Amino acid sequence: MEEKHNHKYKKDVLRLATFIGQLMLTNGAETLRVDDTVKRICKSRGFYHINVFMAPNTIIVSDDRFDGYTFMKVIENRCINLNKIDLLNDFSRKFVSEIDMSIDDAIEELKNLEEKPPHSQIAINIWTAIGSSSFAVLVGGDNLITFMLTLITSVMAMIIYDKVKKVSNIPVFATMVSSLIIGFCGVGLVELGILETPKMLIVGSIMPLLPGVPFIKAIRDLVSGELMSGVGRAIDAGIIATGIAVGVGMAMNIYVKWGGML
Repeated sequence: MEEKHNHKYKKDVLRLATFIGQLMLTNGAETLRVDDTVKRICKSRGFYHINVFMAPNTIIVSDDRFDGYTFMKVIENRCINLNKIDLLNDFSRKFVSEIDMSIDDAIEELKNLEEKPPHSQIAINIWTAIGSSSFAVLVGGDNLITFMLTLITSVMAMIIYDKVKKVSNIPVFATMVSSLIIGFCGVGLVELGILETPKMLIVGSIMPLLPGVPFIKAIRDLVSGELMSGVGRAIDAGIIATGIAVGVGMAMNIYVKWGGML
């Protein structure tokens, strides 16, 4: 009976560790951080022989003892949510320090964190608009018209991105469509005589679409020796950047073929 109890407890701990690892990868945590968190949680409950395998969309947690318990989770949707990663880090420290916390209570707390809503869409749109417009100013769009038009275009592009992603569930396609809209807005405003050049508006508006954080995390994974995850993240970031270039390039190419001058 005691052996059965220990085996059940061990499976519960591994299931909890896999769950928190899944949540961290879903919200954009780097591989080294996830690996450390999963192993710390298992060690805090007396299980030291734990192996963790991760790719950007998969996590496998296994015990190399004779029982060989293995748990795997596939991550279907990924995003960058640093606030949720911070909350998950706090939870892992709390779980490790509070030895009396039950597995059921821990899993329930993780489920609450999983369902915790992100920042409101209004707040996201406001800061997206301000950041994009400010960047347009930095690259030479130092007038009120460019600032305001970049502000509007960037918010519109992000709304379109979210809508397309919900329909297709393909981030690169949503990125390309949003970039195409940004390009058309830029050349359209030039054609109407409102702007002299679309460059500042386009550069500012595409900033929220750029995969800067995923690329940095890819570098961190590669430096840490996580070659598979690092290469996978780098390729993912490269594909997103290519989607931006294709979308903007298509808009400009169509404009030039119709007789426009850039």
